[in-house]
Amino acid sequence: MKRIIVPVDFSKYAENAFLTALKIADKTNSSITCINVVGSTLDWDKLTEKKKNENQNIIDAVAEAKDKLKAFVMDHKLGGVPVETFVDVGFPYNVILDVAEKQKADLIVIGAYGKEHTKEKFLGSNLQKILRDADCPVLAVKNPMDGNALRKMAFASMFDEDSRPAFTRMKAVLKDFKTSVHFLYVNTPSDFTNSDDAQKKMDKYAKGFEDMVIHKHVYNHREAENGIVEFSENNKMGFIGIASTNRKGKNSYMVGVTDTVLFKSKLPVLSVKVG
Repeated sequence: MKRIIVPVDFSKYAENAFLTALKIADKTNSSITCINVVGSTLDWDKLTEKKKNENQNIIDAVAEAKDKLKAFVMDHKLGGVPVETFVDVGFPYNVILDVAEKQKADLIVIGAYGKEHTKEKFLGSNLQKILRDADCPVLAVKNPMDGNALRKMAFASMFDEDSRPAFTRMKAVLKDFKTSVHFLYVNTPSDFTNSDDAQKKMDKYAKGFEDMVIHKHVYNHREAENGIVEFSENNKMGFIGIASTNRKGKNSYMVGVTDTVLFKSKLPVLSVKVG
């Protein structure tokens, strides 16, 4: 792992994400890019200097954001992790995804809202778009993670072939974390599979990943989301992994499942898109 992206809107959620990213970066010898976005519908980069000067409020907001972002990093930065700051104008999720692509990011660490989240902050309103569209894994956290939490993950999946490429992308991150992976097949009444068949699906899925420590579990629950949360919390997982899709009809969890799990659980969620 070389590059971690952290969106920052100066909320406590962004602070938790940055503290988590610092620990990950220190552990994996990575660099961090902190991003703040001044929200605007203007295509700022394509405006002439004259047009930009007609929007003094945005110019002032950018200058303020640059100062605040530098101060934010200085207030929280620990150790020798390289951290750069970046401020831009536009739709936050577009800017974040564009920077992640240009910098070939290995991971986005983003603060996840809880029940008390404030709508004016951009993290909550853009989180699902980032989970849905990011090419790299996205780690959404509500609280700062410690090193121990990175060592144990429940990977919830239906374990069909369409999600294997997504898990392969996730594997690169997990190897750096030295994570013990717990495959989790949640059996529900609406999509029931007998335990033997579920075990065979997980066994087949695990082929090719023999260099990882993988445990396999079948868990029965009325609802997939609540089953994922219940199993993970009862078994003291450090975080939850999900390969999710935005396209109906595929044998993978929808992004909405990822978002619901993240909302219902205190545990961080590592998401990778399918396809």
